[in-house]
Amino acid sequence: MTRDALLQALRGGDPAAAVAAATALGTERDRTAVGALANALRSVDPELRGAACQALGEIADPRAVGPLVSTLRDPDEDVRGEAFSALLAIGQSRAGELPVDAFLGEDLLAPSDALTQVAWPTDLEALAVLVHALDDEDPEVRIGAGYTLGRLGIGGAFERLAHLLAQDPDPDVRAAMAFALGDLIGAGDRRAVGALVSAWYQVGDSTELAVNITRSLSDAQDRAAYNVLVEALRHRDDRVRQLAAMGLGRLADASAVPRLARALQDPHRGVRRVAAAALGELADPMGIKPLVQTVSGNDAEVRATIAQALARMDTAAVQTHLAECLMTPDAGLREAAAYLLGRLGHVAGLRRALRDPDEHVRKAAALAIGNCAEPEYRGDLEAVLEDPAWSVRVAAAEGLRRMADARAVPALQRHLSDENRVVRNAVAVALRSLGSDVQ
Repeated sequence: MTRDALLQALRGGDPAAAVAAATALGTERDRTAVGALANALRSVDPELRGAACQALGEIADPRAVGPLVSTLRDPDEDVRGEAFSALLAIGQSRAGELPVDAFLGEDLLAPSDALTQVAWPTDLEALAVLVHALDDEDPEVRIGAGYTLGRLGIGGAFERLAHLLAQDPDPDVRAAMAFALGDLIGAGDRRAVGALVSAWYQVGDSTELAVNITRSLSDAQDRAAYNVLVEALRHRDDRVRQLAAMGLGRLADASAVPRLARALQDPHRGVRRVAAAALGELADPMGIKPLVQTVSGNDAEVRATIAQALARMDTAAVQTHLAECLMTPDAGLREAAAYLLGRLGHVAGLRRALRDPDEHVRKAAALAIGNCAEPEYRGDLEAVLEDPAWSVRVAAAEGLRRMADARAVPALQRHLSDENRVVRNAVAVALRSLGSDVQ
């Protein structure tokens, strides 16, 4: 269908045809259709208004900012959501084209002659609309304007955004401003760090505000945020604690190690996992012991993250500590060490662990040897197929499967008639993996 036909359908009386036309115009990113789509925002049909918002977001022309800001007051919640998304899409699109540095220190309502020489008039008009909208009585309008200015990375909006963060009576608006200031930090405006740090101490009961402040400061990677991130590790909301742990890992400050080590005992699995990853980012040897101690009792995801964190640390220090753990009277710690040696590809000490009095340690050692895939350990795993504990025999079969050495086939075949059904199944799986027929 031609552009003229689409525009005619958009203005016609058939609601379904109008929605389809709006969608098509957005897909084609036809800037000449901005006016017609803006007019469609006044339709009585909420589906058409939503489709027009979506199309304007895809076209990403700054001329649509004013109509979209007005649509943030739409009586239909879904339409308001589409208008908000469209504003963010325009902000994302224009952010890469605007001379962001030129806006620093500028009054967006009265731009200097220098700024008018480097920025398009339509962009300046759109920015003025957004700045005015920050004073709107409707909190959703303030939220949409703040998010969009932040996404654009306009440093000239800093003072107004910071003021709303500190003073707006609506907690949702304050949370939006915290997010917007995070975008300004991403665009290079470090002033926002101080504003966010100050706002943390006025968070009160607003969980979303705490989340957005912590997220923005975590992304900032600024030492000035250290104390806030440490406090956020104790926040009641697990999202805040995860973001705080992430941020501390990004600061490259060894003094965060004890705080993150305590976070490894957090009741929330996600916090434990992020704390482990953060210790890996810091790669400080002080993190080795608490990471190893956290393996026991944790789920597979956390254990895997701990192994990845240790892989980023000094290899000799990690190996030395794991070897010491294999000698400890704590069976849980011995099991953790065997597991980690397998994940890290180190076999030293695992032969001894195969003879450990605790079956859980022997099981972990068998799987670890399989992960390491060292051929000279094949005989050791074959011998473990005789272990009195059926779970260890299963691990031995699985270890041989992981080792992928076809010379293990005869030993596995001798155990196809094991008294335990689970062992028999594991042996059969290993044999098939090694290319042997199972009778």
